[in-house]
Amino acid sequence: MTYIDQDLALAPYPGRSQGSGPTLQNEIRAVLALLRRRLPLILGGALLGLSVFAVFAYTATPLYRASAEVSVDPRRLSVLETKDERRKQEPVFDPARVDSLLETVRSERIARAVVADLHLDEDPEFNGTRAGLLAQLRNLLASDEAEPATQADREQAAVEAVAGALSVARIENTFVMEIRFLSETPEKAARIANGFAAAFLRDQVQANSDTTQQAAGWLKQRLSELAGAASRADAAVAAFKRQNNIATADGKSIDDQALASISTMLTDAAGATATAQAKLDRVVAVNRQGTPDLAVADALTNEVVIKLRQQYLETNQRATDLASRFGEDHPVVKRLRGEAANTLESIRSELRRIEEVYRSDLEIARQREAALRQSLAEQFRKTSDIGSHQVRLQELESTARTARQAYEDYSQRYIQAVQRESFPVSEARLITEATPPTKKFSPKRTLLMALGFGGGGVLGLLFGFAVDLADRSLRTRREAAEVIGCGCLGFIPAVREDTARAGAGDPPAGGQSASPKGGLAWDHVLRMPFSIGAETLRSVKVAADHARDGQGVRCIGVVSCLPGEGKTAVAANLARMIARNGRKVLLIDGDLRNPTLTRGLAADAQAGLAEAIDAGLDLAAVVRREPDLPLDVLPATAQAMRRDAYEILGSPGMRALLAAARERYDYLVVDLPPLMPVTDVRALADALEAYVLVVEWGSTSREVVLDALRSAPVVWDRLLGTILNKARLRQLKRYGEATSTYYHERYLTP
Repeated sequence: MTYIDQDLALAPYPGRSQGSGPTLQNEIRAVLALLRRRLPLILGGALLGLSVFAVFAYTATPLYRASAEVSVDPRRLSVLETKDERRKQEPVFDPARVDSLLETVRSERIARAVVADLHLDEDPEFNGTRAGLLAQLRNLLASDEAEPATQADREQAAVEAVAGALSVARIENTFVMEIRFLSETPEKAARIANGFAAAFLRDQVQANSDTTQQAAGWLKQRLSELAGAASRADAAVAAFKRQNNIATADGKSIDDQALASISTMLTDAAGATATAQAKLDRVVAVNRQGTPDLAVADALTNEVVIKLRQQYLETNQRATDLASRFGEDHPVVKRLRGEAANTLESIRSELRRIEEVYRSDLEIARQREAALRQSLAEQFRKTSDIGSHQVRLQELESTARTARQAYEDYSQRYIQAVQRESFPVSEARLITEATPPTKKFSPKRTLLMALGFGGGGVLGLLFGFAVDLADRSLRTRREAAEVIGCGCLGFIPAVREDTARAGAGDPPAGGQSASPKGGLAWDHVLRMPFSIGAETLRSVKVAADHARDGQGVRCIGVVSCLPGEGKTAVAANLARMIARNGRKVLLIDGDLRNPTLTRGLAADAQAGLAEAIDAGLDLAAVVRREPDLPLDVLPATAQAMRRDAYEILGSPGMRALLAAARERYDYLVVDLPPLMPVTDVRALADALEAYVLVVEWGSTSREVVLDALRSAPVVWDRLLGTILNKARLRQLKRYGEATSTYYHERYLTP
């Protein structure tokens, strides 16, 4: 398989626009990639947390929790307020009162009372005499022996321990609070929970007794003050009446009563006058008519008028009947008409008499009204003299009434306070007594282990995230392409050290020329031609053949940023891979300061690169030919190590040697020094056609790579691509890289 990624080959150079910013989909992918990369760390943290919490869960002392329930009376009246006042002020539900009582249960006073009642200062569980593991270690490390705890110390330790094991909570939407206590034994937990309930109830009774006693004393003093104030107010009212000659009856002034009585009679008299006037006016109007109206009220009740009216009607009716038969001229008819006229005149006379009676009644009513008005005026003049004192008298009487009312109210409260003082009660009561629990409360092993597993996993994830943030090395082809600006040609996996040294022509194990740890064997491509490393080197050759718009390059420099990244083994394998296909290849050891290639392939060479340049020796005289391959090796001898390497590499002789080599060989592969420590590559940079950068996977940071390439811009411009060396295949999968090989079992995949 090939590892030239077409997308990565088109990756932009540094500074080129990357398009739109990160999207939610990319963020999700990044998170999933992080989880995949750090899965072993997350699982390790989760298992470690699970183990630690499991050890704690199975070694910790079990605790039992018992609970007692106490109800609080929400309608308890204060001694100093009435029921009406409490009805106006008390809300339907007041959780603040219950919360205040909860704090009372948690108070140090209650805890001390429980410790004293149950002698918990003598219990090693609470008095601090049973030291824990940390305390024992501290005592062992201390130079001085610890002084024995005093009684006060044990009591204080017991109070703190008891308060720490206590929890009090209100049952939601009720006036019931639950007192819970944790202890090592069920019986002790129930006993202490009941002890707290009893101590709280006793404290409430005592608090109510003290409050009632104080209220009774204050009410008694207040009653004395109010009694004196009421007496002084009554005396002021009596003195004011005597001083101003004000007499009262049924709480009212006599003059005021007389004035009201005269006013009432005057009103009645005025009404009678108006009635008499109306009757007179009606009778006068009737008498003025030609035929009197007999429907007047007095006419209907007067016997004389009634008889005359009856007689008139009968006579007139008879005359009318006779006139209809005999005519109006008949003597009888005329006589009857005369009798009717006489009767009507008698009626008028009687009505005139009634008119005179009405006139007499009207005059009497007017005289009575005038007399009453005169009496009212006289009484008003009499009472107006004392009217200015009425306001002051009302103020004094109001003050006296208020004082008497306050005295009566406080007297009633004082009686209630004295009764409560003689029999104090509590506004709380125990409704459920604590019983020894049958199951332990803690530790909850399953929950603890679940928390340990989850917490350890979270810590592992956070640690993995921190490691990811701190890790600036290159691990994927995409990262290499984005940082360096050219395509990544592939991976060379890290191999086991024994496998790396098993190749033909390699130096003996443990020797000075041993290959770097995890690097390839120098004949790896010959023994494993279909491995990942071999495919990556084929990608290098393909990239070289297609460089320069298809014209290709034949002189390739293999370089790294730092020593130990495996460039020498890559150069040796690249040369052997090209030579294996029948091409003539010259492998040049250009790392004159550290000629690892020479020590591995031509350790006994007497002449090499420096001698060929200085003495003008023919290449055939200094190269070493590899058996069974068209591959020659140009070593670097000790003479070159004693001189300045950059002068040799940058000399005109070096360029002449490369020109001569191009005429005799199909490909030149030059193993160059690392970029960062020395300047040798920069002296030779423009003499080579292309470069391959070897970067150690997961080790060399991005900043180092960029700094190295900036120091040699010619190398950067002529890069064919990068190779990520010593890659861990199993870890590559966590970074989204899919790899496979026919020889997977031979690679180091921790």
